[in-house]
Amino acid sequence: PQGYLPEEHEMWQALYGRVLAVASRHACAAYLRALLEGAAFSAERIPDIGRFSTRLQALTGWQVAPVGGPLSSQQFFALLECRQMPCTQYIRPHTKYAFTEDPDCIHEMLGHLPALFIPSWARLSQAFGITAKRLLEEGKEEQLQKLIVMYFAVNEKGLINEGGEVKAIGASVISGSGELLHAMEHPEKHLPFDVDLVMKYGSTDETDFMEWFFVGESVDDMAEQVQAWMETL
Repeated sequence: PQGYLPEEHEMWQALYGRVLAVASRHACAAYLRALLEGAAFSAERIPDIGRFSTRLQALTGWQVAPVGGPLSSQQFFALLECRQMPCTQYIRPHTKYAFTEDPDCIHEMLGHLPALFIPSWARLSQAFGITAKRLLEEGKEEQLQKLIVMYFAVNEKGLINEGGEVKAIGASVISGSGELLHAMEHPEKHLPFDVDLVMKYGSTDETDFMEWFFVGESVDDMAEQVQAWMETL
């Protein structure tokens, strides 16, 4: 890709390797297939987002929406409604290897974008956008806040049961490999996925690792349950 410095490609190599190493042990099989066979990123260089968007659209109907920085919830959900996933071009410097408070491409490219190759998860992502638009039009601010809490609990931090083990599906917990290790090392923080429990214990606070993680029965089942709940808002 044009415009990236050699040290930025080196940062991608390091972070891609770190995320893949942890995800290989702790992410669900559907995510790993989506990352390695769907997204099929190079481990050596930051992906060309334009070329990737063309591939993504051909295979899933989604596109990448390049953005320059943080978006409001309304802006974010509006893109999801149109089957566009926002992605910044920025990659963190070496001084912020483990964590950056600024959004960077690692979160989107190694979290949200691969998950769009999972059909049920792609449908769920668009459903969040469609539902947010409806709630905004109907002036249902309280319900919109509940939708945001659910998005964090599931799409960002969600876990599932798989073959008797707990595995990750959420974009933030996978791309933030330190939090993924934390989640797996603390099963006492796992709660069964249940709408009432999410509304009681869910959070959008990312100043530290999440206090609670919600575990669904499978990727497809979790997606279906959330979409059914959306219809009640």
